[in-house]
Amino acid sequence: MKKNKSNLHAYCISHKFYKNLDNMGFNIIGSGAYNKKFPSHWLNDTMGKKNISKKNPNYGSLTSIYWIWKNKMSSMNNNDYVSFFHYRRFWLKEKHDKNITSNNLKKNVLRFVPKQYTKYDAFMCSPIDLRGYKFSKLIKKGKKSFFKDPSILFNKKKHTINLHFDIFHMHNGLVKAANLLEKGDKKDFLFYINNQTSFYPLSIFILKKKYFLKLCKNTFKWLKKCEKIFNSKKLKGYGEIRIFDFLAERYFSYWISKNCKLKIWPHKQLNID
Repeated sequence: MKKNKSNLHAYCISHKFYKNLDNMGFNIIGSGAYNKKFPSHWLNDTMGKKNISKKNPNYGSLTSIYWIWKNKMSSMNNNDYVSFFHYRRFWLKEKHDKNITSNNLKKNVLRFVPKQYTKYDAFMCSPIDLRGYKFSKLIKKGKKSFFKDPSILFNKKKHTINLHFDIFHMHNGLVKAANLLEKGDKKDFLFYINNQTSFYPLSIFILKKKYFLKLCKNTFKWLKKCEKIFNSKKLKGYGEIRIFDFLAERYFSYWISKNCKLKIWPHKQLNID
């Protein structure tokens, strides 16, 4: 009997070759292939004319997301889902084994969105709570934020997405980038980052095709504007060099939670070397 076609187009993004990924039955895409070699049976983000692979040092997994957006959407039905996960972060079946290892991962990974959940537009991993920094970390990494508002030491409600970005990436960087968004989006995103104390991390998601198309259009249009105010040659340290990846991570969280009917879905972080 012929198997039904899956409603899920799943892509595993990897920055280098991991042999064990080949045994999982994934669509694997090599990220940053402009200066790396990947197996010929893998996809990679330099294939075709529409790619931004050379931006990978600053964009990270976004170069692969961009490539899928520009090159793979015609093969999807309108009600299909596209999912992204990384070489060590995997979407799981709703009913999965309690203890996931590299030995039983293959039978536990998500292969399709169950019919009872197709009313949802998007699936994300559990949000991370940003409240409760240690005093030492706030003072060491957030000096500028502390001098501006000393109450961040004891008021956890002020441990927002924006403060987190100030501390770990670039002070005032997220606000500067937000101001480049279109008017309505700008207002909502600024409110989101200045009031929310959690967000959906990692830039992994499962999204219906029509929402994915809109998300990519908005995100990459915005990031192109951001390139004009963040000179990649002057960025220092991992937290700054990958700034466009980290900006998109916050924007994905905001945009999907605002525009989609969303459900939290289980995933597993697992080293698969």
